[in-house]
Amino acid sequence: MSEGPRILTPRETPLAPGGPAPLFVLPAIRADGSQFDADLDGLLASGPVLLVFYQDDGMPICTSELKAFAQEHALLAEAGVQVLAINTNGLGSHQRFQERDHYPFPLISDFHAEVVKAYGMWDPDEAKSRRGVVIIGQDGRATYALPHFNPGSVATFEEIFRALGLA
Repeated sequence: MSEGPRILTPRETPLAPGGPAPLFVLPAIRADGSQFDADLDGLLASGPVLLVFYQDDGMPICTSELKAFAQEHALLAEAGVQVLAINTNGLGSHQRFQERDHYPFPLISDFHAEVVKAYGMWDPDEAKSRRGVVIIGQDGRATYALPHFNPGSVATFEEIFRALGLA
């Protein structure tokens, strides 16, 4: 990017609704296995972003978390919502995870946890991302933040869809 590197400041608490979403450019793997740089600022020009934080590629609860959003991807896409999944695993791990499960959205690698920490989604006890969700409006501000997402909770899933105006 021509404006130079961005400095991300770690947060002790999760990003709150109304706050500016930290912008980032990170490597990602698409559903077809191709690699690209996910640029949040550029993506927001096309519509709101549902940023799904998860702990590990291939772990059962994380797989359930991503499959829940994959199952509703057509509805989300039709509403103009872009889904991005992010954790601290490397691109090789993401590549294998995509090959195994074929998520219809990109898996972003935040290998150094800078973005995870800037969103306040770092779990210091586990030394990895929490399972959480942030909805970012086209204005670059968080419209919804859930710091602890339980993929088995239908009520929480419905709450996310209400926050997106889809329920």
